[in-house]
Amino acid sequence: MHQTRHIKASRHEGDPASKAAPWIVSAVLHIGLVALGLIITWTVILAQEAEAPRKITADFNAVTYEPVVEFQDTELESTLETAVPAPAVPQPPAVEAAPLGSTTELTSTAGVESFDELFASADGTVPVIEFAGSRASNANRIVYVIDASGSLTPYLQIVLEEMFRSLRQLDDRQQFAIIFFQQEGALAVPPRGRLQKATDAAVGRAIDWINSGRNVVPGGGSNPLAALEMAFDLHPEVVFLLSDSITGSGAYEVDRAELLDALEELNPVVDGATGRRAVQINCIQFLAEDEDRLGTMRSIAEFHGGEGGYKVYDRAAMGLGE
Repeated sequence: MHQTRHIKASRHEGDPASKAAPWIVSAVLHIGLVALGLIITWTVILAQEAEAPRKITADFNAVTYEPVVEFQDTELESTLETAVPAPAVPQPPAVEAAPLGSTTELTSTAGVESFDELFASADGTVPVIEFAGSRASNANRIVYVIDASGSLTPYLQIVLEEMFRSLRQLDDRQQFAIIFFQQEGALAVPPRGRLQKATDAAVGRAIDWINSGRNVVPGGGSNPLAALEMAFDLHPEVVFLLSDSITGSGAYEVDRAELLDALEELNPVVDGATGRRAVQINCIQFLAEDEDRLGTMRSIAEFHGGEGGYKVYDRAAMGLGE
């Protein structure tokens, strides 16, 4: 038995790895603790050196403030320090909510135009448009379709001056376009293919373009269909149609039935109960009613213009006497 114990003890005493293992583990643990201590210490030092974040306060009622950057101009500093606070802005009155289904115009309480205010005046309407004795109320999108055939040669400038007067009545909540017709074609005042806001600048450019003397030259016959098709492509609310003889005569004569059928297709009834159509066509018969021997303009006004949709712009209206 003593021999066996001696052998086991000898084995333990002779195993170096068994003796070294505890020392290695202890050394690793101590090194790790030291490293962790160094990291924590270094972090604390850096945190102390860093500037503490500045607290931002939104105090809109404060009389004075501390600028982030110091002003170099001492005179400006003293001015700011002694400045009198601005008076309080009065709050707009509250607007009562309108009941459902009400047509009351919406207004903005923040001093910014609402969508309805953008296209309406104080009484809910835009300026009344008047052209050669024909009137249209509360319309934002207006197209003038003007006869520039040969029969208008002596009078076209008078017509144009009347149209210019009408254009100047518009304001920039409204949009307009001008299209002349002669022979089988249509001549649009730029920009072609779209309406433009009736600003003073836009109206001025249109008038200058027409008055240049080389863009609108009356001549030939009068077929309004191409010009009317172009006008309806712009989705107007009102079309002012002016002509002396809308269907022409002789070689340039337009079939009355075809013209009326084409207009029926361009501008169908949208409300069967009232007969209302999407576009109102105001017809201005130029010079005299008997110039339109077939009564085509009166028929167009009857179906597409409604009450007051037909006017005669004669010599007396032009200030030329009877």
